[in-house]
Amino acid sequence: MKKVIAILVVLSITAFAGQVEINASPIPQEDADWLQYDDGTAKWVIASKYMGVWFDIQNFVPGETTAQVLQTQVWFYHHPSLPWDTSDVYIELWSGDSTAPTSQLDQTQVTATHYAPSFVTYTTPISCGQTFWAITNAAFSSTYWPSSLTDETLADPQHSLYSQDLIVWEPMTHGDLFIRVQANIPDPGALGGATWGSLKAAF
Repeated sequence: MKKVIAILVVLSITAFAGQVEINASPIPQEDADWLQYDDGTAKWVIASKYMGVWFDIQNFVPGETTAQVLQTQVWFYHHPSLPWDTSDVYIELWSGDSTAPTSQLDQTQVTATHYAPSFVTYTTPISCGQTFWAITNAAFSSTYWPSSLTDETLADPQHSLYSQDLIVWEPMTHGDLFIRVQANIPDPGALGGATWGSLKAAF
């Protein structure tokens, strides 16, 4: 019975955190070598065991099938009504398609900062295929903190998802996560993360 109650408490906390709306200043768009699906409008605070963005290189450079990831950037938000029990979190890179991540490429512990970018810089760029995932893993928290941010519009198809077990992934219902990657992609005429975000905002 205690185990069932604990699970229900965790799920209710996660659901509540996903419903906190904020009015914050816009987050700047990045240069063209950054890949992002968010449009820069921070609107919702959300928390879950795993939260991730699956990237498809061809959304940014049609025809390309590989990329070298140089950095991952994640924005967190510490809402006053939702105190964190830790600021430590893993930022991970995984291979995988739109259904789920399949093989871990990197795991790095970072300290989340309120409404500021947290970075992982890869000394050796990480080779990724056409599709890959950047994920936050709340392994250090008992209630899935630190909380992250989404914008208020969803890319089509959806690229921001959450999971309790790394196996079953559910799409975000409010918007896209502020998880971005800097990547070297062969074609210098890349669409670019900033352009993608602008296009999403326009539609």
